[in-house]
Amino acid sequence: MFDIPVRTKTEMRKATRFRNTLLDKGFVMKQFSVYIKPVKELGVARTITKSVAMYIPSNSSVSFLYITDKQYAMTENYIGKNHEENEETTREKNGQLLLF
Repeated sequence: MFDIPVRTKTEMRKATRFRNTLLDKGFVMKQFSVYIKPVKELGVARTITKSVAMYIPSNSSVSFLYITDKQYAMTENYIGKNHEENEETTREKNGQLLLF
């Protein structure tokens, strides 16, 4: 999860570079400032965290949250009146299965 200021063009470029780094390292965007990446064990997660931390812009706030697959599976998603689709309906429409 991160909060990166984007008041200037330079800050926008740094924020974009950081988001692209997350995508390059296999993260998936959950929300605009929330990215997720499933891994098999905590040691792997911490190694990935260290490799991403090098790209954090200096004026930013970034938090890495480690949760188990069981904890993530308990996520409850709600759809507001103005939203046509969410992650679950998109997954169902594309024939994807939830594995945990």
